[in-house]
Amino acid sequence: MIKTWRIALHEYQRHVFTRRFLVGLFSVPFLMTIMVGVVFLLISMENKTRAVGYVDRSGLLSNPLPAPTVSPPNKPIEILAYPDEEAARAALQADTIQAYYLLPDDYLSTGKLKVVHVSDLKPQARSQFFDFLAVNLLAGVDGRVSGRILEGDEILIQALDGSREISSETGWVGLFVPILAALGFVVAMFTAGGYLMQAVVEEKENRTMEVILTSGSPNQFMTGKILADMSIGLTQIFAWLVFIIIGFKVAAVNFELLQSFQISPQIVLLAVAILLPSFVMVSACMALIGATVSEAREGQQMIGLISLPIWIPYMLIGLIMQNPNSPLTVGMSLFPLTSALTMLIRQGVTIIPNWQIALSSFILVLSAAGAIWLAGRAFRLGMLRYGKRLAWREIFTRMGASA
Repeated sequence: MIKTWRIALHEYQRHVFTRRFLVGLFSVPFLMTIMVGVVFLLISMENKTRAVGYVDRSGLLSNPLPAPTVSPPNKPIEILAYPDEEAARAALQADTIQAYYLLPDDYLSTGKLKVVHVSDLKPQARSQFFDFLAVNLLAGVDGRVSGRILEGDEILIQALDGSREISSETGWVGLFVPILAALGFVVAMFTAGGYLMQAVVEEKENRTMEVILTSGSPNQFMTGKILADMSIGLTQIFAWLVFIIIGFKVAAVNFELLQSFQISPQIVLLAVAILLPSFVMVSACMALIGATVSEAREGQQMIGLISLPIWIPYMLIGLIMQNPNSPLTVGMSLFPLTSALTMLIRQGVTIIPNWQIALSSFILVLSAAGAIWLAGRAFRLGMLRYGKRLAWREIFTRMGASA
């Protein structure tokens, strides 16, 4: 066992403390920061800071109340009153305002108004002016009633047993987090698995395998590599989690929706019961591929046999979200290669029965153990075959076992 841990430590240090790993580790947070920055920039560009004018002939805005405040990244737009339409049109032509609204004499009875603009009026400008109108229309209404109307609807969806409750305002956050976790898990899993497969192939190609096997058995060697592969992936996930938590803390200062967000206990359960055995299974499959191929390029081509089924839940994400408890979705939750992503996507839209989590975890543990056994067997049969592929049938036949 000590030799296994030494091999794991050696493999971990060999891959983690390299420029390639560090670039991959920090590139994901960097790209996420760039993407969020681009979104904020687009929103900021969408919010024209030029004012919006109005001409009131109805008398509603003779003593107007101020418009409600807006939350970042939206910018407040100044709303200016003009005595007549000629003055408003002159301001529009002078590019002082981006548009002006005309409230006719019968506005309070018909609710119809006119908007005049040269270029398209941005949605935020239109939304803020309508909020300004709503505040003044509700000026004579009881404060509790008007406040409730201005806040809008908030629908709460609760499970029959009361075990889960989703708000219409924050529900998207609960859906986004499991999907983001699934994406990070897959990226980390294949990145670390790629290191493992390449290491096995390179050690076969440069004949260092003969030296390595003098200090440990094939099973110890393969187990140590899989442990190192898991540690590499978990290092990536931990670093990304720290970045995400810091990002949530910073964003929660400006976004009230994020202040009440909490990680569901079921997500933690899925991470332990589903993601960890999935990680071991895929790592062992990567090692199995590395033990059977003769060069790294050939191994990269065979990775598609594993990656394609794993990505199927993302391809069917719409179907899974619409029917999270259908027989197809439940079957994908139990199939080893699709269970991890399917479970995390379902977590965002439904309550997964405990028996499904337990059964899926049990199947994954058996699959991981079987993959490790196959990887050790393939490694033992193909470790000294330089420049020659190991046929898959040899792994399962007695002839291959005795070769």
